[in-house]
Amino acid sequence: MPKVSEQYKEEKKNLILQGALRCFGEKGYEATTIDDIVRVSNLSKGAIYNYFTSKEEIYLQLLQGETKDFFLEVQSEYHTLKTATEKLRFLFQRFQKQLLTDERRKSFRLYTEFWLYSARQEDLMKLMEERYREFTGFIQEIIEEGQESGEFKPMDAEFIAQIFWAIRDGNALHSSLLGEEKKYKKTWEMIEEFFISGISSSTSRE
Repeated sequence: MPKVSEQYKEEKKNLILQGALRCFGEKGYEATTIDDIVRVSNLSKGAIYNYFTSKEEIYLQLLQGETKDFFLEVQSEYHTLKTATEKLRFLFQRFQKQLLTDERRKSFRLYTEFWLYSARQEDLMKLMEERYREFTGFIQEIIEEGQESGEFKPMDAEFIAQIFWAIRDGNALHSSLLGEEKKYKKTWEMIEEFFISGISSSTSRE
């Protein structure tokens, strides 16, 4: 049997992941089956199980890819930003610039569905909590940087970071169900100003 190259393996994995993402978007996470992914990816069930042990592993791989892309994008920009305030504004403006496409709406709903599903699966919930801590820790570091520089009030940085993502996830879910593009962008503009104003020290307010 000829040796399979790493490039070939990656191409097959990506084919499976993209097929799964399409199925999850169309049917939701729980309603999607491995057979659905087989149909969309045009691969055999055996081929899929060569790369992934379960539907859960497939979705977690998709999440890991999104996480990696997010941090790569942010870190590539952060070296040009001098203050903690600029870093937070960059994130809010990044959210604002995201187009509220049908695919993005599906992605928001899918992520929420998987969170709820994970709450009933102890092992999955631990993985989701680890991901959550990675994101909140990232924001917490920015808040602490701003507190050290005198930009932000001496508040609980961890709690502020949790509020940041609660707002982001809440607005994302609300917009995925009811939002309009124009209102989505306007909401992010207002959230940015409320949030920055709320944590800024009196000497650093613009």
